[in-house]
Amino acid sequence: MDMDTTRQGGHAPATSEVLEGLNDLLQLDHDAIGAYGIAMEKLEDRDAAAQIAGYLRDHERHVRDLNELIRELGGTPTNEPHATGPFKEALQSIGALAGDKGILMAWRANEMQVRTKYDAYASKAMLWPHEAKRVIDRNALDEERHYAWVAGVLDAMGGHGSDALAAAREKVGDALGAVGGKVSAGASAVANRLSGMFDPEGDGRLAPVGARVSDAGDRAGELVERFEDQVRESPLQTLLVAAVAGFVIGRLLR
Repeated sequence: MDMDTTRQGGHAPATSEVLEGLNDLLQLDHDAIGAYGIAMEKLEDRDAAAQIAGYLRDHERHVRDLNELIRELGGTPTNEPHATGPFKEALQSIGALAGDKGILMAWRANEMQVRTKYDAYASKAMLWPHEAKRVIDRNALDEERHYAWVAGVLDAMGGHGSDALAAAREKVGDALGAVGGKVSAGASAVANRLSGMFDPEGDGRLAPVGARVSDAGDRAGELVERFEDQVRESPLQTLLVAAVAGFVIGRLLR
């Protein structure tokens, strides 16, 4: 695959930059596959589970196509989730405590992040090789379709699939007030545990990715247990807080 020297009046980025972006998307698809498996297992509505299974096949195709692209450009595919992948799976598990509606709300929160990132890369890829742009555009359309489906289902279940940002902020504010103590304690625990993900020699280097992912999975499980009682008392409110926390943690570990 040849890198165009110019496109749309701009200069093509270095191949290393393109490979970094493609691997970021590849890991994003692996994140989604993990969360999809949890949603499919726990949904009581088997029609919804079957729909998500179909979308899972889209992500599996994304993984195959991205692997091929990366290799054609001389890179090495990163076939593992992001370090934040376990937190996304934890969010999906928390949702299950609120039944099918909670599962779909958590799935929607994860899908929103995937859709947003694919949209951003679709714009950035205007200067990328033609085949990379084509694959990213096709994958981005898949994510739009996935998100539209779950938003419609949640609207039909009571309007909680709305995209109104102002309303979401109000709900998050109410939830923070209701579960502030739990969230504060959980945030402190997360901060302390994240510090342990650095090299024990104390030089600020991150531990190997494989160890970080495994360790984060264990710690996410502990946090899920801590939140269980609160989720049972106010499941949908707590789920909103968890979504915000997951976003913040994701930004910190980027």
